[in-house]
Amino acid sequence: MAEPLYGWDHDVYCDMFVAEADRLADAARGADLGTEVPTCPGWTLAKLVKHVGTAHAWSAAIVRAGASDTPVAGRSLDLGLPDDPAGLPDWLAAGARRAAADLGKADPDAAAWTFGPVPHARFWSRRMLHETLVHRVDAELALGVDPKVAPEVAVDTIDELLTIVPRGGRAEDLPAYGDGETLHIHTSGGDRAGEWTITLRPAGYTWERGHAKGDAALRGGAAAVMRVLLRRQSVKAAGDAEVLGDRAVLDKWLELSAI
Repeated sequence: MAEPLYGWDHDVYCDMFVAEADRLADAARGADLGTEVPTCPGWTLAKLVKHVGTAHAWSAAIVRAGASDTPVAGRSLDLGLPDDPAGLPDWLAAGARRAAADLGKADPDAAAWTFGPVPHARFWSRRMLHETLVHRVDAELALGVDPKVAPEVAVDTIDELLTIVPRGGRAEDLPAYGDGETLHIHTSGGDRAGEWTITLRPAGYTWERGHAKGDAALRGGAAAVMRVLLRRQSVKAAGDAEVLGDRAVLDKWLELSAI
């Protein structure tokens, strides 16, 4: 499994997901926590904040547990939720710091259960950055705020997405993505552009980094392309993104790549 394209050290990822948790908490403070979140159907802002805080606690518990064939049961966690939902933003910010402290104590290469291809503690610091970031984007979109994401972080988000979308396991259990069609992704902005090519297979998909010509291409600013690939905005709504070639190839990928 390839190392992250533009990844940071384990401790840096820990600091980055705490910063994203603070941004999400700031967005939620003073907002109506009953606000519906259109990009997470059926969720309110309160449910979104609780979900992210729970993910932080769960990831830390998994790393503390060490090597295991099964994950820590989420129901076993003492989340310390506030009695008053208005306290959820502060609960999120404090919990992120506790989780980051626990993750930061771990050897990045220590064995840990994961649902991705990297069975080490460092999987979780990176995962929590992008989990927190995408839900911060969800919250800001729900509140009518234009989400700002640094290009290099958006590039790393896309790169991580390709490693964790379900694609392993037995061939008979994987969805039919296609018959060899290719989708090229090309981001721009900042000093850290990224390029990837996804090949849709009869069972799952494969991907590689680098420039290539695809049957379809999604290109644009890194943050806009990220929002499209994470199905947070359409190509049109994202603004700084465009599709070239066979649009059906992108649509098929988006249909099957939800996480």
